Amino acid sequence: MKLSVILVISHEKAEVIRNALGSALASQAPFAFEVIVVDNAAADAEAKLKPFEGRIRVLRNNENLGFTRANNRAAEIAGGEYLLFLNSDTRVYPDTFALLVGFADSEPRSGAVGPLVLNPDGSFQLSYGAPLSLFSEFRQKAWATPASRQVDTRTLKTREVGWVSGCCLLTRREYFQGGNVFDEGIFLYFDDSELCARLRSQGRRVFFFPPARIVHLGGASVSAIPARTAVEYRRSQLHVYRKHLPKWQLAALKLYLALKYRWKLSRSRDEDQREAAGQILELLKK
Repeated sequence: MKLSVILVISHEKAEVIRNALGSALASQAPFAFEVIVVDNAAADAEAKLKPFEGRIRVLRNNENLGFTRANNRAAEIAGGEYLLFLNSDTRVYPDTFALLVGFADSEPRSGAVGPLVLNPDGSFQLSYGAPLSLFSEFRQKAWATPASRQVDTRTLKTREVGWVSGCCLLTRREYFQGGNVFDEGIFLYFDDSELCARLRSQGRRVFFFPPARIVHLGGASVSAIPARTAVEYRRSQLHVYRKHLPKWQLAALKLYLALKYRWKLSRSRDEDQREAAGQILELLKK
């Protein structure tokens, strides 16, 4: 089999899941592919997946294992030459799978390939960037993300990049026969940039490939738990800095976070925000 498409469902609405799976199963590809869904202790999962019964493989978890562990569990049983990790709040175009796999076939050293990601209104959504560092994160938040709202998607070209978004990321299964695809030290966030950093350290190349397109709602699976999201974001960020970046960059990040969250702890009147700030300050002690 050429391709295994993997989706994890947790907090999404039924309509979101129907759109994602419906578009994936309607894909027009000149090769065989399978769709594996991981039920990450989703509410009403049976009802959400019933319309696709017999057309998908379902793995069920008794608890929310997080994005990385859930995807790894699916990758263990996947039969495809390629693995495509696809968020459950996406919609692929009929030719997306064929284009991504075709490009990867033409680039033997490709480690990860990501498509052009669009917002529901058709505008550009930033889904790739320079290799992770303190400077690239600052640049992305201060300049690249705001500037991305003005991007004309017709001008975008295929290019080698530092990372591509995990909302739609294609890689080869053969790279991970001896271990997991994603770092299970990460529960949520930074899983894609960590994976891309690891692949690049092995001599693989990471590509942004805009001829292939998807639509991504963004945040549909985490918007219901904002406080936990903030804590997990910082937990993952610190983990990846420890693993891949120089110690001085980790120290600089910790200083910034200490100042930011001490201020929030002293000023915020929202109990959830105060609790999250306290948890993040505890993370800095490790």
